[in-house]
Amino acid sequence: MSDRQTTTDIVKFLEKVSIFSGVAEDPKALGQIAQMMTRRGYETGDTIIQQGQPGSELFVLIKGQVAIYKKTPDGDSYKVVVLFAKDHPSIGEGGLIGGEVRSASIVCESPVECLVLNQDDFSSYCVAHSDQALPIVKKIALSLMARLNQTSHDLMLLHSALMKEIRSA
Repeated sequence: MSDRQTTTDIVKFLEKVSIFSGVAEDPKALGQIAQMMTRRGYETGDTIIQQGQPGSELFVLIKGQVAIYKKTPDGDSYKVVVLFAKDHPSIGEGGLIGGEVRSASIVCESPVECLVLNQDDFSSYCVAHSDQALPIVKKIALSLMARLNQTSHDLMLLHSALMKEIRSA
């Protein structure tokens, strides 16, 4: 996207972002969201989100690629996944709901541009346009539930492996 992008260009991009799929057919709703978003650039190696820090913003990757890192209890960091702008990912949606502590770090692997939506603007939008906001909030809830389910599954695998190790000792 160029520096002179219009709200229309942003709306066309947001139509492809999963979190906004519930309002993708509503250009007015996406236009209102687009007008609340600010554009932010980062350099290779910059940290957009730091694990453990509170967050109150949603990031939509529009250019570049980022890596998601998690820390182990021992403080070791490992790369979970790489996200590419061409896939229209959103990052940090939990921050729109309640200023949630970030569960991972997001580090730029190239120059990056994001559209950023902050919690205060989103909350105001939800109050003023609850019918339009409901599908977005539902998508956020489903995303958070999927992560919680994956975490539960991972914990059960770890428990099973630990019990197997204990029994064989």
